[in-house]
Amino acid sequence: MNQPTEIGRVARLYRYPVKSMRGEALDGIALGGTGLDGDRQYAFHKPTAPSRFPWFTARIHAEMVLYTARYGAADTKTAPVAVAAPDGAVFDVASPGLTARFADAAGMAVGMIRLGRGCHDSLPVSVIGQGTIDDLSAAHGTAVGIDRFRPNIVIDAGRERDWLDKTLIFGDPDNGVRLQVNRPIERCAFITVDPETAARDATLMRTVVENFNNEIGVHCVPERLGGLAPGMKVWLA
Repeated sequence: MNQPTEIGRVARLYRYPVKSMRGEALDGIALGGTGLDGDRQYAFHKPTAPSRFPWFTARIHAEMVLYTARYGAADTKTAPVAVAAPDGAVFDVASPGLTARFADAAGMAVGMIRLGRGCHDSLPVSVIGQGTIDDLSAAHGTAVGIDRFRPNIVIDAGRERDWLDKTLIFGDPDNGVRLQVNRPIERCAFITVDPETAARDATLMRTVVENFNNEIGVHCVPERLGGLAPGMKVWLA
């Protein structure tokens, strides 16, 4: 076994109760076998347009990124989820009125689904190193917000391409939470949507493709479960 090397600390943790909506910055969270507790439990989808990617997301309706979803209690299995719209209206995530809003805006049928294992595009945990975002901002010629990439875990240093096929350890290097770094995350047009305004910037996609092989962040698989919190030391083995 490789001797763990300290590479940084957890800078931020995020959970996204509803796929494609704004997430929650967390002071602490439990990592389970299917990812962070409560992450991407709900999603909107296209019931009459089955495809390899059935989700109704900001790629179709950019304004979804302006909606904020929050759990109403600590137990995410039973907690209600409130969704605040940019105009100030508040809905329960399962409200027909919310689904109707999206359907009317997009001119297509929209449904809502909840999956206990999470509505992930691929693997359950995403991680980004701050070094990658710094490199991207330099290549793009302006600051790029990390919120565009919707990571679960942000590490305050390093570049995640250097961690592929290795293990990230959080806290105690011998007994801490462990994530196997599986593969890079290929990016789509979602990253062109500004999470603050919903405006699109196609030039960012070009920068990511030309300078980063269209890969920002990494998909990870839990190896050892436990609690995560900002400030935790991060080790690579």
